[in-house]
Amino acid sequence: MWWDKQSAQPQARPDKKPFPFMKIKWVGFIVTALIFGITTWSLATRGLNMGLDFTGGVLIEAVKTTPFDEGTVRSALEKGGFHETVVQTSEGGKRVMIRLPSSEGHGDIEAITRQVQPMLGEGVRVDQSSAVGAKVSGELFTRGIFGCLAAITAIAIYVWFRFESKFGWASFVTTFHDVYAVVGLFSVTQMTFDLTIVAGVLTIAGYSINDTVVVFDRIREMLKKYKRMPLPEVIDISITVTLTRTVITSVCTMLAAVAMLVLGGPVLFGFAASICFGIIIGTYSSIFVAAPLLMFLPGRIPGTKYRAQGEKPEETAPTVAS
Repeated sequence: MWWDKQSAQPQARPDKKPFPFMKIKWVGFIVTALIFGITTWSLATRGLNMGLDFTGGVLIEAVKTTPFDEGTVRSALEKGGFHETVVQTSEGGKRVMIRLPSSEGHGDIEAITRQVQPMLGEGVRVDQSSAVGAKVSGELFTRGIFGCLAAITAIAIYVWFRFESKFGWASFVTTFHDVYAVVGLFSVTQMTFDLTIVAGVLTIAGYSINDTVVVFDRIREMLKKYKRMPLPEVIDISITVTLTRTVITSVCTMLAAVAMLVLGGPVLFGFAASICFGIIIGTYSSIFVAAPLLMFLPGRIPGTKYRAQGEKPEETAPTVAS
């Protein structure tokens, strides 16, 4: 392979010494252990505050000749005692779909429909009302979990073939870490967890692996360039040269997510919160989880052939171009 071909050219030295990330790798591992511990404890004791998508409820569709205002409908329902409702309009706003949580205090479907109709204003006609059972919602939740696991596994397999098995294992652990941390946020805070949050979790999985692949690609490049250098120093160089790009990308993405968090209203708040928290966790994990794991996980590291043959590493620590 290309990484096993010893170069006859002297290895170039950069101009600036890299930051010693690998000397503080245990700090990252301790933080990761705390995240896993808190998330596991919260899920075991508190669980998730499931939204209507996963708990079931009542679905009401109504129409009128003038457009509905979603905010007004939602406020009227809250005043009437219906909290955590989902309101969506279609057909130019003239049709509204309302999902209400199941509640013993509001009676059966017909009773709930009779209570809701006056809250929607004059000239409203209820087209249909039906119940969404907990069994169907439970199946939806199960499919959501399998969807997340399938996405993480597919990402790891891609990295495995794109790089090496060691990189694939590291990407699997890192992406699972990020997804698990976001789920833990919703368990600890008891914010509503619904299909919108599942979409946010999958978005974070994609964002996290993008950041991780950038670091891995640079590590592979540096392993080719510095074949006789100890692995920790190669990782320090790779993280240092990608740090500016990582921070700028994270900050720019965070600005858009924060705008959505502040201005998106209650409907988008949970999704925006998952994106904001996921960006922070994804940036942290690509530096303090993914790269250090390469030193401990099983698999082949490109360029180890010459270390095995006893070639001496460079005595002076290399530096990184600014």
